Amino acid sequence: MSDASNESSNATARTDATKPEAAVARPVVGRLVPGEAAGADDPSLTLRELSAGAILEVGAWPNRLENVANRLGELAGVTLPGRPGRFTESASALVCWIAFGRFIYVGAATEDTGRVDTALDTEDAAVVDLAGARRIVRIEGETAREVLNKAVAIDFDPTSFPAGALAQSVIHQIPVVILRRSETAFDVLAPSSLADALIDWMTDAALEFGYRVGEPGTIL
Repeated sequence: MSDASNESSNATARTDATKPEAAVARPVVGRLVPGEAAGADDPSLTLRELSAGAILEVGAWPNRLENVANRLGELAGVTLPGRPGRFTESASALVCWIAFGRFIYVGAATEDTGRVDTALDTEDAAVVDLAGARRIVRIEGETAREVLNKAVAIDFDPTSFPAGALAQSVIHQIPVVILRRSETAFDVLAPSSLADALIDWMTDAALEFGYRVGEPGTIL
């Protein structure tokens, strides 16, 4: 065989060796693409991004906590939970009590940002607009809690962590707030700058069970 033929054969072998395997579908890094599926033939999980019109963090001054809680409840049209680690929602807003004196207000309308800011005086609380600083990913399915438990040491059994419960935690070195929306659905709020890394982790962790990506939606 001539040197030219050898070089041609070697080039072909190198090209074949570098071709990606077609047997396993891999996710697009850093974002969720509707219709994408990976892992098991019959995926047990659905991942999708959610949006909100307004997301605000409210820090009540200690002597104004009751007043702030009442005002947030009135704005959202809900009765706030009796303690931190819980959230309540109406058709248009969701209020998370994440720690003593600290709340996250999620509204369906962008106008809620101004409504909350106007309703709370600076003597009542500090209000920070997080609408552009947070992204929300929903993971839903019978094995959703198993995926989260790969990174989070929380007992997600419904008797310990029922719908309406929330927790602050860390996933893959990313600070998150986890909301349990139903027995099989969790919403994960993460800093926008780190959300792509969170999605990478979630898709990798979900491969074991198989997942599909749903259409983007709204949190309310």
